[in-house]
Amino acid sequence: MQEKVNNFAQNLSYLRSKLDGKVSQQRLADELGIKKSTLAAYELGRAEPSFEDLIRLATFFAIPIDGFLRKDLRNDTRPVSTNGDLRVLVTTVDPQNRENIEFVPVRAMGGYAEGYGDIDYINRLPAFQVPFLSRDRKYRAFPYEGDSMPPLREGSVVFGEYIDQWDGVKNGTICLVVTKDEGVVLKKVFNYLEDKGVLVLKSLNERYAPYPVRREEIQELWRFAGYFDSEFPMG
Repeated sequence: MQEKVNNFAQNLSYLRSKLDGKVSQQRLADELGIKKSTLAAYELGRAEPSFEDLIRLATFFAIPIDGFLRKDLRNDTRPVSTNGDLRVLVTTVDPQNRENIEFVPVRAMGGYAEGYGDIDYINRLPAFQVPFLSRDRKYRAFPYEGDSMPPLREGSVVFGEYIDQWDGVKNGTICLVVTKDEGVVLKKVFNYLEDKGVLVLKSLNERYAPYPVRREEIQELWRFAGYFDSEFPMG
């Protein structure tokens, strides 16, 4: 049984580390309804999980109990998923274990809405570091297409900061919104998720009408964090 406990401990610690937003032991313990001290003991291998807690953890991370106990999940190439309210982001790191900024080139944009949770897809994206962006937050870069958000020009590169908690997004925030049907769009967001279950997306170009997007259609939200353009903006 000792081998199983060791695998369980390292798997639990690994799975928590893959949750987006540097999820603390306290936050995960609160989400699971167990004590932080109990979760800490599980991660350190100092205590065996109760049967109830094992079921709770396996259900939360959507992993079979046998796999939780026996497999080394660090060698599993599938993205970590969860049945809880916490969202999981597939990401890459550099040789110093710093999170990369992945760039989604134009040729990959069409598949992003399908591949955003696929570790193989994310691993194929170009990646780089930007020293002046916060290391405590996760960023990704996307090409801007169209004319709906002046003064941005088509061909600019937009940096997005990953948003885990959608309900807290303030009205008027400019976001990259990822949906299955539309892919990645840059819009000003008006948040009615709590009472109506929708975001209303508005362009800065008044020729385009605002439109709603239901919560279940949203796959990712990235807060606008800046952009790069090879030409000086005019006007």
